[in-house]
Amino acid sequence: HSQMSAMDGMTPVSELVKRAAKWGHKAVAITDHGVVQAYPDAMSAAKKGNIKVIYGIEAYLVDDGVPIVSKAGDKTIEDTFVVFDLETTGFSSKNDKIIEIGAVKIEKGKIVDRFSEFVNPERSIPDKITELTSITDDMVDDKEAIDKILPRFIEFIGNSVVVAHNAAFDVSFINKNCKDLKIEFKNSVMDTVTLSRFLFPELKRYKLNVIAKHLGISLENHHRAVDDAKATADILLKAFEMLKEKEIIT
Repeated sequence: HSQMSAMDGMTPVSELVKRAAKWGHKAVAITDHGVVQAYPDAMSAAKKGNIKVIYGIEAYLVDDGVPIVSKAGDKTIEDTFVVFDLETTGFSSKNDKIIEIGAVKIEKGKIVDRFSEFVNPERSIPDKITELTSITDDMVDDKEAIDKILPRFIEFIGNSVVVAHNAAFDVSFINKNCKDLKIEFKNSVMDTVTLSRFLFPELKRYKLNVIAKHLGISLENHHRAVDDAKATADILLKAFEMLKEKEIIT
């Protein structure tokens, strides 16, 4: 190991190669832990010392794939789905607040209901968020806070599969606020970003507007919750058609 192997090596790779050449070895094998950072220096040292370097690596294989559906259970594409989107004051579910919840409900392949409410964050909305969403302080000042609106949204969801585009972000805010309000939230969650990566590997980006354009889906008022939720629902319905063609229903 070279010094690039944390906790297992302290000698620079150039010194290792030089020492092996001095001892008369014709070759030296180097196997670092999870990195190849030292190997350009090893190559240079090998040329100077007229010695061969055998390159190796101790690699770590990790199953870091993100599931399309978490807590799937026995759900199928024939179940009820609630596709939702949030607008927030920032990116941290710990420090930032929800300012809008938008959702549509899908039953038997059709949109049958919708939910759309502003939320008073009880703080000023940052200018950059207003610029992105067009939501101003005046639009939320007279609205109810999350402690009143979230229970209604959870009731709207019921036992449905919850769907969002980049679900980890939106669900993190729901989880945080449900925890604060002692509301149970254990629904199955589907991510249309991960689903889109599976169905459309030819795309280079998977932002909502990119996928909507790819599928010919209208996306008006982007970065407004109910409009983004509607576009995501349309993407989901087209995805369901493709999954049925592949005979995938669970």
